[in-house]
Order: sequence, then structure tokens, then C-alpha cells
Amino acid sequence: MQYCFFCLLLVVALGITDATLTEAHHVHITDLRTVLLEVAQKVQSKYDMSIALAFKSSEKSIAVAAGFTDEGLGLGIPKHEGQPNDRYVWGSTTKMFTGPAVLQLVEQGIVALSDPVSKHVDPLLMHLNGTKLSDHFGLVIETIQVRHLLHMTSGLSDYDGEAYAKDQFRNRSRDFTPIEIISRYVDSKLRFNPGTRQSYCSTNYILLGLVLANHLGRSESGDWSWKNYDQMSVVPEKLRPFLQSSVFVNTGTCEQHTPVHGFMEGYSTAALMKQDVWNVSCAGGYTAGNYLGSVGDVAEYTYALYSRGGGIVSHESQQLMTNFTAPHNNFKFYGMGTFSLDWSVGDAVAYGHVGDTYGYQSQTTYFPEHDFVLTVATNVETDSQAQPADATCVAYHDVIALMNNKAPPNCTFVVPHRFIGTCSCIY
Repeated sequence: MQYCFFCLLLVVALGITDATLTEAHHVHITDLRTVLLEVAQKVQSKYDMSIALAFKSSEKSIAVAAGFTDEGLGLGIPKHEGQPNDRYVWGSTTKMFTGPAVLQLVEQGIVALSDPVSKHVDPLLMHLNGTKLSDHFGLVIETIQVRHLLHMTSGLSDYDGEAYAKDQFRNRSRDFTPIEIISRYVDSKLRFNPGTRQSYCSTNYILLGLVLANHLGRSESGDWSWKNYDQMSVVPEKLRPFLQSSVFVNTGTCEQHTPVHGFMEGYSTAALMKQDVWNVSCAGGYTAGNYLGSVGDVAEYTYALYSRGGGIVSHESQQLMTNFTAPHNNFKFYGMGTFSLDWSVGDAVAYGHVGDTYGYQSQTTYFPEHDFVLTVATNVETDSQAQPADATCVAYHDVIALMNNKAPPNCTFVVPHRFIGTCSCIY
């Protein structure tokens, strides 16, 4: 059942008024707001969910919302209309914080991309429990370099399979630690030799979190732990006021951190029933998936991360992040902490990250040719994972049409199987 006609759609415009004209293309802020609202309404109704959608450029920040945060996929009771500043669960978009944090250490000369990961994780493990990575993986772990983790070319298996999902839903509120995850749910054997192939795997970014905790996880009292690593430290001080809704969760259910329920249609690695997952742990695989924030926060961060002179990483690091060349890949896929997202709009260079976690799916995208960001968060997890890219497809082309003073095209987004699809528009 759809509730779009009840939606209260609110917009936050930071630092500008309705009378302000944008410098680029002379787009009136009211017109841009209208375009975003119409896209949010359309996609919300299509997928039966709540959605928040943000636009960020050098001149303006706008966020809109549609739907109810306590209803989705026919589940729940719609009482609370979505707000632009609602805090969503972003899953793998967390990697867009973790990867740059490691690159900051590379820029400082503390870590080298060619270093074995064990060099930077074993000291922390020895301190915590007297183990080394080789105790689980054997000596082959010495062949995995920091660059392999960042670029998804390590050969490690993903932790988030059937065993992990079933254990999480047997004990919904349990927070699995990164060390538990590595030792219990990651195969000790590599799937391929490091550097010879590319395969998306969240285990890589859990290990990168331990690299960061090894160097940045000491508290003022001298305690040294993965829990003490402040994931917000990747964000420059001048940007932090714009990320007021952002948190990184190590303990607690999603219910404890956000009013936005998450509704799961199913799960790709385990037979799980359609359900509300609000009372499931929001720890989300540590530095591979534990970020929560508003679309406005994520849009601000995305723009600062990829735009020229954004101040988070150097231009050289930005080039590493957006180098999508990988062995035996015939298409642009993953750089360092960054997805190629060209496919989601069809005819433009686009990159950023997607998020898929229990009950929530999202996407944040930077368009270098036009120097703006579109960010989408939803409170449903569908089998196709289509809704964030669908919203991005339509919003991008409608915004470009507005900038060029043209009528909006008719755009459709189709996912053949899951996640990566095709955006097609008829003008």
C-alpha cells in the first residue's frame, strides 16, 4: 500500500535563500528544489519506502524527503513523515571514510601501499589477545599488501555470508567485534592470489580499520584498542560542523541510534524473512559498514572528498581512489574506497559509493564534469537494490535538463540481476 499522498516533504537549504540564483547555469533554487521533490515522490511511491535525497555543489546544499520512516515494503505503521535531516544507516558507504583515512596515513609516510597488512595489524592483535593474522590465515597473509585491501584485490573471502547472517539474526542485538568477525567468519584460505583479480569484499575494510586502530587507537589514558579509533578523525575540523548527524556505531541496535526503521525484503546470502530490522545491531562490520548520518551530511562529505581542493585527501590520493583499472576486469568497477557509478546515469562520469545493509540501501555520487553531488538514502533493502540508483538516474537527468533550460526526459532504470543496472532516457 502506498502512502505518497500523505507525504510531508521538507527541504533544508543551507546558507541560501529562495531568491538566490546559482552562479552555474542561473538555476533558481526553487526550481531545483521542485525537481528534487518530484523525484523523491516518484521513487518513494514506486518502491514503497521512505527516501531522502540531497544535492550539493559549491554554491548550495539542498535536501528533501518523502515517505514515512516507520513504514516500508507494506510493513510497519506510517506515523512519522520523513525529514531531510533523518539519520539513515549507510552500510558500505562507510568504506568511503575508511579508505581515505588510510590514504591520509600514506600521505604522512606512516603507512606504505606496498606494506604487508600484517605489519600494521599484528602489533594491535598481539596487544589485545596475543595473536597474529598468520595464526588464522597462515604465512600467505604476508603477501597481502595495504593496496590490495583498498583496491579489493586481496583474495580474501567476505565475512557477510550465510553463517554470519544467521548468527546475527539468532541474536539480533549482538554486536560482533572486528576480531570476532575475522576469526569466525572469514575463510582462512584465499580465493585467489593477491593482486591477480578484483572481487568486492568487506573483509578488506575491516582489516583496514585495524590498520587505522593500530596507529590511531590509543586513548589519552594510554588504552589501546580498536574501540578507541575515532572514525570521524578522517574529517577535517572545518568540515565537522556540516556533519552534525554523523555517527559511527560500535555498539547498539539501530533503534538506539536512529528513528528510521529499516525494512528487509530478503538477503542475498541467507534465507531471511521479510521484516523490520530496527532492533538488529547497527555495528555493521566495523569500518566496513557502521556509519549513520543524514543525506546532507553524506553529500557534504562526498563533495569535500572528490572535489578539487576539498581538503580530505591530496589530489594524488583522489587519483588513486578513482583509478578503476584492475586485473581481468573489462569494465570500471572499484578504485580505492570508491565505486565507478557511470552506469547509474548512463552518459556521464560518476563515482562515489553504494550502501547495502540489513534494511537500508543508499548511494552517493559525485559528477566531476558538473562538480555536484547527488545523495540518496532509503529505508528498504530490496533484492534488486535498484531504488538508490533509480533515484540517481532520474534526478541527475532532470537536474541537467533544468540547467540547460530543457524539458526533463523520461528516464528508466533497469537492473538485470542485482545492483548494477542501466539508466536510459528519452528526450
